[in-house]
Amino acid sequence: MSAEDEDTPPPLPAELRAALGALRAQKPSPALRSRLQAALERSERAPIAAPARAAPVLRGPGLAAGVLMGAVLLGALVLRATGERGGDPGPVRLPAREVAFRLPGNGAGWLELPWTHDVHSGAPATVQLETSPPLDFLLHPPALARVGCDEARCVHEFIARTGAAATPLRVRIDRPGRYEFRVSHASDLRHVQEHFVVVAAH
Repeated sequence: MSAEDEDTPPPLPAELRAALGALRAQKPSPALRSRLQAALERSERAPIAAPARAAPVLRGPGLAAGVLMGAVLLGALVLRATGERGGDPGPVRLPAREVAFRLPGNGAGWLELPWTHDVHSGAPATVQLETSPPLDFLLHPPALARVGCDEARCVHEFIARTGAAATPLRVRIDRPGRYEFRVSHASDLRHVQEHFVVVAAH
């Protein structure tokens, strides 16, 4: 075996490559992101421990074992984060609600979506608002981040207040029609997904 062969790790098994690919494709839910953010904030407030010794550099067959161990540890961390308080039951999906909206005389108006923010007991919630792209609308308050748009939908994400001081979710509609909005909101307490069907008319 040449020195070059000793420095080149053996190829990963197909099953491990497929598992790592699936792990890379996973996107965390808003509830998981909220819990991870809270965990990061708690860790920043914790006292700083003594620095650990540098980890040994893995070469050859040890590198593949290190990659496998890293994937296992990452999976364990994700399971632990989602398993706090006895397991993540997943989001609560509320049935679709129809909202009638009468456009004002000038043809454009603001509709306040009746999202169920009270389930968060005043805790801040990460909100994702999804709408179809043909709608020419403005979000009030302005979205902090646009996750993205494609031919089927646009998604905006921001942190909203809940409870008595809840952030109103208002959308500007300027023409009659049928519009659909999906609102996903998550805090440390709850993760709720709502679907609003808005029928706008003069």
